[in-house]
Amino acid sequence: MKYKEYLPHSSLQDHVKCFWIMEREYTPDHPAEDVTPDAFIELIVNFGAPYVLQMEGATDREMPRAFLMGLQSKPLKFGCDGTVKLVATRFYAWGALPFLADRARGLDNLSATLGREWDNLATRAESSVGSDDYDAAVAIVEDHLVQRLLTAKVDLKKIQSAAKMLYLQKGQFRAAELAEQCNLSSRQLQRQFQDVVGVSAKTLARSIRFEEVRKRLMLDPEQSLTELAYEYGYADQAHFIHDFKEFADRTPGEFAREMQTLQAIFRDRENVVFLQAPSASGH
Repeated sequence: MKYKEYLPHSSLQDHVKCFWIMEREYTPDHPAEDVTPDAFIELIVNFGAPYVLQMEGATDREMPRAFLMGLQSKPLKFGCDGTVKLVATRFYAWGALPFLADRARGLDNLSATLGREWDNLATRAESSVGSDDYDAAVAIVEDHLVQRLLTAKVDLKKIQSAAKMLYLQKGQFRAAELAEQCNLSSRQLQRQFQDVVGVSAKTLARSIRFEEVRKRLMLDPEQSLTELAYEYGYADQAHFIHDFKEFADRTPGEFAREMQTLQAIFRDRENVVFLQAPSASGH
């Protein structure tokens, strides 16, 4: 497996958390993976074998080359018969709208198609991925987003500020306090947040808090769950377990045990390579 992250150009940093690439082969022994919800929106372009979205009680759906993963409330399962070659943009929850303004509502749903603009972008980047030059492919996507931002007509300042506060406070912020900080009424905040982000401020706060807890458990799966629940402001252990399970389809204890097993596997494997780019290329 190959994975690498790229910091975005300075003009995009209020919108884009990072760009990332991944090349991964799926085998009969490992034909699928669960994608756990987080507090970001992913724009994914796949130049390899297609992903197939597998949903219980529904027909499997082959994903197009370019698709959007909005804010999810449940894990998604993707299968693949072959090797995926992904070039992706990880947007902040408020960040995708200037680039997908015609999809201002419904960014919390998984989109089946993104239209001709993004197919054309994929075509421009295809030869770079084909020659294993992922850096060039990311630069093509980044340049497109910079140009798109220059022509964006959406005023996001107040909602950006509110969402940033949620991130800085790790999801621990009351809606009334958030509205007051942004000089909005609670109703205005709720409506504008829904329009821009696609979910309510409360839902985003829950996503951010879950994401923070999940990252902590990934890094240190042996830490005290009771102390973790207290640190992140859960009313009690039952509330913590219920909230985590709603996002991850597993309890925090079950997730921690999975991370312990996974860490042991990665310590034993030498064929998994992770690369981290220290900065974005200049444009």
